[in-house]
Amino acid sequence: MRIEVYNLTQEQEQIANDLYNGNKRKVGSYTLEEIEDREMVNIWIADAFSDGDEDYAHFLQNALAKEAEIYLLTDHLGEFSQPIGEVVIYD
Repeated sequence: MRIEVYNLTQEQEQIANDLYNGNKRKVGSYTLEEIEDREMVNIWIADAFSDGDEDYAHFLQNALAKEAEIYLLTDHLGEFSQPIGEVVIYD
């Protein structure tokens, strides 16, 4: 198993690892939620290309092509939830 992240800090990457490997629901104010709607990922890819962020688009395309698990790391700040970034798990 290999975990890849895109544009997360080392602290956020460690939290994602702790959430996934520890099978935890929450660490601090962070959660890790699996993206089951693959079509949503295709929308993110199209948006990334239109925004000129080809590295991010390729990161997501590679995850889809290899049928990896894709998760969204989210920070829940009080009443607000802020998506932080994607975490991809390769077998």
